[in-house]
Amino acid sequence: MENVHSENIAYQFLNDKKAKDIFAKIDYSLRSGIHIQREYPKPEEMFKFIERHYGALQDYYRNFFQLSLSQGGEELTTKYYYLDFEDENNRSKIPSDYRYREYLDTAYIVIGMLFLKMYKLDANIELDSVNEFIQLLYTEYEEEKAGLFKLVANSKGEKSTEYLEKDVTKEILDAFGEFGKLGWIMWTDEDQRRFKYMPSFERLRKKYQSQILNIDELVKKLTYDK
Repeated sequence: MENVHSENIAYQFLNDKKAKDIFAKIDYSLRSGIHIQREYPKPEEMFKFIERHYGALQDYYRNFFQLSLSQGGEELTTKYYYLDFEDENNRSKIPSDYRYREYLDTAYIVIGMLFLKMYKLDANIELDSVNEFIQLLYTEYEEEKAGLFKLVANSKGEKSTEYLEKDVTKEILDAFGEFGKLGWIMWTDEDQRRFKYMPSFERLRKKYQSQILNIDELVKKLTYDK
């Protein structure tokens, strides 16, 4: 009886009057790799529900899926929640179908790092368009562009000299598409070209902070390595 009582207390978030309408969407979103924050995704009640039951939800995902429900950010406007899939032992506990996020491609990570360099380090705080990012990269970041070309070409098994600008542009568009799916950016137009930077993009910055600070050296290595 004590175990049953303890479980009822542990998962009492299911008794929340909003649970029936919102928990399935929260669960699907988290296991799809989406970062849930106050402004995205909608409805905002998803974020509020996790705020109310964070500890109980941590227990739920740990006990049933061996996954960590984690939090980033401290303030209400910068806070975000996500499931940590980075432990390979944990990832084996959930189905490997299309609903569950895989790791980002290396090229996408580098594109994200380049964006963070421009946006954060180089103070292009008005950078809110994929087209503007591409134009800035191609016209003012020659070494970074060359390194990205080589990285993308190598990942596709091509020679960098044979890889066309339109192909790398498509890779950039695909990368930002993934950032949108993760909730790192929020699209502000129907064509998915303009976006708003979301707090959860900070997760990439924190994970690769030293590499972003030294990304010039990183891309030089990509460019000149044989």
